[in-house]
Amino acid sequence: MADNYHIGIREITTYCMASTYLLYVTIFGVIGVAFLWLRDARIFYRTGDQTYRKAAYMGGVLFTAFASMGGIYFAYQQAEFLGLGIVLIALYLQGGRVERTKLFGSGATATDRLLGTVPIQISGGAKIPPKKGEK
Repeated sequence: MADNYHIGIREITTYCMASTYLLYVTIFGVIGVAFLWLRDARIFYRTGDQTYRKAAYMGGVLFTAFASMGGIYFAYQQAEFLGLGIVLIALYLQGGRVERTKLFGSGATATDRLLGTVPIQISGGAKIPPKKGEK
């Protein structure tokens, strides 16, 4: 009789977690929102620009938490479209709600923009030359 009450990890993941391909899309969306938040924080630390501070800490933290909540809800409640919808809303809001200063010149490549590579600026406004290997 005691053997009937044994629940293993396979049964828990089968009954408690979603297992569709949309779970991978959701996880990728959560990682994307977190990446955008960390990129804005990196740009703020390198330049001191307050628009990126606002984007990173007033929006980025909130939307990353919102997207993570959607991913967790998706995984444990098996509500694929609701969880994915929460993540996509967070991704949309992360991208365009805060107006940011245009820091990238015409010579910036797509990789520079993706990684947030900008020249480091001292508080007085003078630029520090890039290190060896950096543009």
